[in-house]
Amino acid sequence: MALKLLTSAEQRLNWYCTVLTLSCSILVLLLLIQSPLHIVWVGVIVSSVFILLSALQLRVLSHCRRIITRANWQLEAIAQSDFTQTMKPHYKTGVVAEFEQRLLALSTQLHTQKRRYHSQQFIIYQLIDSLNTPILMFDDNLKLAYANGAFSSLYHRPWQECKGVNVTQFGLMQQDGHWQFRDPTKQSRWQLHSSEFFQEGKQFSLLVALDITKALRQQELAAWQHLIRVISHEIHNSLTPVSSLAQTLLAKAQNDRDKQALSVIGQRCQHLRQFVGQYAKVTQTPELTREPISVKMLLSSVAALFESTDIEVNCTVSSLQLDKALIEQVLINLVKNAIEACTTEAQLTLKAYYQQQQAVIEVLDNGPGFANLDNILTPFYSTKAAGQGIGLTFSRNIVELHDGQLVCENTETGGQVKMIFSI
Repeated sequence: MALKLLTSAEQRLNWYCTVLTLSCSILVLLLLIQSPLHIVWVGVIVSSVFILLSALQLRVLSHCRRIITRANWQLEAIAQSDFTQTMKPHYKTGVVAEFEQRLLALSTQLHTQKRRYHSQQFIIYQLIDSLNTPILMFDDNLKLAYANGAFSSLYHRPWQECKGVNVTQFGLMQQDGHWQFRDPTKQSRWQLHSSEFFQEGKQFSLLVALDITKALRQQELAAWQHLIRVISHEIHNSLTPVSSLAQTLLAKAQNDRDKQALSVIGQRCQHLRQFVGQYAKVTQTPELTREPISVKMLLSSVAALFESTDIEVNCTVSSLQLDKALIEQVLINLVKNAIEACTTEAQLTLKAYYQQQQAVIEVLDNGPGFANLDNILTPFYSTKAAGQGIGLTFSRNIVELHDGQLVCENTETGGQVKMIFSI
């Protein structure tokens, strides 16, 4: 009954030792009473035995406490993932020695697993940093804990400046268990994928933003290409007999009026062939030949082609891996469009600069800006009287072939076209 009241191992061990001490003392007393020793000596001997056993009891209890304390200290270090110090085993054989060895083996195993985990985690973070896709990591309070360099393509600033900012301040909301942007413009461009994971006992949310404009553009381009092929085929089929018939009749015509009419028909057929041929360029996907090119020399050579126009060159980008011929053609198209857009004497600026992990090439003019930004990159759309609407579309296709982005904007001073490339 008394043992049930002892709730700790120390109390039970102390109880056992006390019972053993008292039992030994009583046994010695009973043995000495039978001897001829004087009662005083009997008392002295029994007291000495009792004191000696009590001291031994305290030493045993203290030693057991030290063993358990060292084990607790080692377990606490393991719990805190502190593997810098480990206890020294005191025994070579026995149950306690086996217990100490197993505890040290557990510490070594967990240390190895932690190093392997940190190594894998480091590799994963390196992989995330190398991706051009924006990846955001939020902690259990939905505050930004980490992001990669592509974060700047979404919010135009380094993620380190936004660390600890709540998810709602990024214009994000959760609806029906899915994350999405509040801004319709971003929502139409970026598709969010989310997942949860645990790291060091804490839950994190991982958001991956996928730019779907390229995929949509490919579908859009494929549709236009199919339409152009059908229209081109039908127009050519119609123009060929008409042109042939007009030439035959022109050879047989007797009066000037008939000759002039047939000549106009032939010219219009030729014009339509050229017209269809120009639009067919949109369906062509040129192959890139990338090489390191000096951006400053590229901008200067393009500016030199328009000697009569005031063009300022401002470049802080050293070199980029680009197809020089194609990008030069894009710049020529953009500069030509900018000059034609200016209602007064054209003043242009060609700029190139770094923006986080991107390089930007800009063409700025002092014109009235773009009349309709929503449709400016729509194939065959043009606000010019004689425009065909393929220049900017072609330019965008070339930039996107370089895994870049073409952006058209209006500024306070005029129109602005940016070519944004990842570096």
